[in-house]
Amino acid sequence: MGTKHLYTYIALALVILLSACEKHLKEEGREIEINGSEHLSEVAFSKLTTRTLLLSGGNGKYSASVADSRVASVKVSMDTMRITGHLEGETYATILSGDYKKRLDIRVVVPELSVSQDVVHLFPRDESKFLSLSGGGDETSLQINDPEQILQVNWNGRTGIMEINAIAEGDATITVVAQDGRKRDIQVVVRCKGTADEIGVYGTTSRTLYPIMNSVMMVQRPGVGVWLINNVNPYSSQRILKITPPVVQPKVGDVLTLTFAMRYPDEFTNSGLTEGKQQLIVEAVRSKHVLLRGHGFKLLIPYEK
Repeated sequence: MGTKHLYTYIALALVILLSACEKHLKEEGREIEINGSEHLSEVAFSKLTTRTLLLSGGNGKYSASVADSRVASVKVSMDTMRITGHLEGETYATILSGDYKKRLDIRVVVPELSVSQDVVHLFPRDESKFLSLSGGGDETSLQINDPEQILQVNWNGRTGIMEINAIAEGDATITVVAQDGRKRDIQVVVRCKGTADEIGVYGTTSRTLYPIMNSVMMVQRPGVGVWLINNVNPYSSQRILKITPPVVQPKVGDVLTLTFAMRYPDEFTNSGLTEGKQQLIVEAVRSKHVLLRGHGFKLLIPYEK
């Protein structure tokens, strides 16, 4: 056999071999891929949503089943697989294509909690503020930290709309707790317009700060307390407010317990002031005076250093 014929036979053998290999690979296929990746092994999404995935590899024909149909269901059409979540939990899908098999873990999770605002500023007794809450799962709940009792909160879990009203100045925190325990805080800051510049008592239950008591005279007794009087003649005054003990070296944020006493308590009807112990928050410290915030009122009085 000549050299030319030998080369012809070798070339023909290579063609036959390559054709056989190609046919063998076609019959055998390759590993199943999800969205073009052999390494994708887990998907996570919330219930009542559907995740769509593209399949490739194998022999080009696919079927799939899910271990726990209560958690999720799987449908395959041609090379497209759709997974729908039903209940929060974990399961897995088995994908088959010829002799190839692939496991895909499925996690149906609580949707991420979302709040339209993290900080809310309000005036007392003004228009309501509406916030939108979404995600968090069916068992999302609210925790309201309102030590000054300034808020009225209504929440519709079905629509995810929260309505906030304020009745007086103060600070509060609304915590939204998702089904899985994750939390989002909403800070609520309620303030009136205007400033307290004169010694006296101011109301904080309207849009603008207003005087509750016309303090014509103030008497301070070191180590005892402060008297606010609405007349230049204390003996003929109907409104006298005694505040004890004295405020000493206050710091912003301090919570003080003071006692109110009144000569004629009936004169303070509808003022929001009552006799007895009061919890007051130090809101501002000035060179000689301290601004204290109570429930529905403020005091500007001198303090001791």
